Amino acid sequence: MSTQSNYLVERVDYLIVIMAIGMVRLFFVKFQPPTGLELYRQQVPELFTIIDEIREVLQTPPIHHVLLNYEHNAGILQIPRLGFLGWQKNYLVLGLPLLQSLTVEQFRSTIAHELAHLSGNHSRFSGWVYRVRRTWYHLATLGDFFLFKYFFQWYEPYFNAYSFALARAQEYEADKCSVEICGVETSAEELINIYVHNSFLENIFWKQIYEKAIHSEQMPNGTISKLLRALKTDIQIHDAVKWLGLAYSETTNNDDTHPCLSERLKAIGYTVDINQLPPPIIESAAEYFFGEKLYSFAAYLDEQWKREFGKEWQKIYVRLLYQRQNLRALEAKAYKYSLTPEQVYKRAILTEKFYQDQEATISLFKELLSNNPNHPQANYELGRILLQNHDGRGINYLNRAIDLDPELVIPSCEILYSFYMRCSQPEQANKYLFLRQQYQNSFKLYQVERQHISHTDQFVTHNLPPIEANQISEQLSDYLSVSKAYLVRKQTKIFPDKPLYVLGIIRRFCGGTGANYQPDLELTEQIQAQLNLSSTVIVIIFNQNNMKLYNVINRIPGSCIIFDK
Repeated sequence: MSTQSNYLVERVDYLIVIMAIGMVRLFFVKFQPPTGLELYRQQVPELFTIIDEIREVLQTPPIHHVLLNYEHNAGILQIPRLGFLGWQKNYLVLGLPLLQSLTVEQFRSTIAHELAHLSGNHSRFSGWVYRVRRTWYHLATLGDFFLFKYFFQWYEPYFNAYSFALARAQEYEADKCSVEICGVETSAEELINIYVHNSFLENIFWKQIYEKAIHSEQMPNGTISKLLRALKTDIQIHDAVKWLGLAYSETTNNDDTHPCLSERLKAIGYTVDINQLPPPIIESAAEYFFGEKLYSFAAYLDEQWKREFGKEWQKIYVRLLYQRQNLRALEAKAYKYSLTPEQVYKRAILTEKFYQDQEATISLFKELLSNNPNHPQANYELGRILLQNHDGRGINYLNRAIDLDPELVIPSCEILYSFYMRCSQPEQANKYLFLRQQYQNSFKLYQVERQHISHTDQFVTHNLPPIEANQISEQLSDYLSVSKAYLVRKQTKIFPDKPLYVLGIIRRFCGGTGANYQPDLELTEQIQAQLNLSSTVIVIIFNQNNMKLYNVINRIPGSCIIFDK
């Protein structure tokens, strides 16, 4: 045998050994267990009694761990002890905010739904799919064995797509199990309360928490404890009715295996009156199960939230610092020069955010609209502020925003729906609810299309007015680390008249990592926070990993807005 043949055989043998090692490792890959406060039977016997009762009815395998976390959610997680060989360890993860949002009976419905995913009443194949969907996802994120990493990253989306229909059918079946155990009324009220309370947290509570970063780099104390109190006392009836109406008008999409609220209620045979809320919760499931221990558990989760959310809080704080710097720069410039329309818009937005001065904000938006009456975002923001203050003049501005910008249809309809409901004009309100529903599917596609930028996308000249392109160039020229900048517009299929800009940056070489050095992510954050444009802009740092994208953008006429300084 020739030397070359011997070499090839050795190489093939070597590759076979690597593949074999990789295959063996697949069976022993480690899955990280969920985090949270572990609950024990002797601590909360009533909770475990309910779990035991439902397990017996549904014929589920044992629950090895019950964990409490700070999310408004609940779920079953199966962690295989032996990788692909299985031998599952079952975790029931319960969100303390969720327990605070439900009565005990409604919470039994939640437990029944989650345990149904493990039920012996489900087909074995369905249970296998439920486990494997999560296993594929985990393996696709592993980075320690590159051959299999790329295989799973390639195959996992295909498997998820083919198993999606079955996973959704499982959700309907799990709802059916909860109805069989708890009844239609209780299961329906559980679903409605989850949607309403989750809307409160997203739209009001967490926004108020994040706004604290405007004033302090330090994370607030006792956040989860405050959340529990807010869920009991801060939800206004008119807001709850609005959120129920909006939730009920949602349509099912492919973002989530869970069907929309209206389809879930219809499937269990419940007819909803969107103006009728479930009865007030006198004693929540959290209060019933945990009693005096409730706020000691909450204190533990207060600290867990601070640990796990600390880095994100710092990002929010730094982003706000950059925005505040931009506001000061715009104010200083306005004393000497006329601002461009986009600069006036950004100044108005930041004035409201940092000064909470609605009179000054309204004045700025009116100034902008006096010269640019078709500015969609200015019409929307002014209409929003006016209707928040029960000023009916905001109606015309929001209707104008709907006509001008498809991206603003859904948020404008939500505000108008809420306004007319509070004015006891349900017919007018429902017109906007129907219009919102019509736009939902298109809007989802619109969002997906704009999430990613690739060299295979089609790009065209940005077509910004020269005055706006120049103000962006002037602003970027102040960054010492920016050598060149390219601005283009991505061609889109959904709402093609709605611009999506891509701003590509070539960094000036900067040796070392001194105090003034900014990592790429921090630089893009600063640029993004300080851009004065009302349209969406995706900021990208060009490097060796995206040279194909650079080559495509560089060929667009007029794309370079900053040359090497």
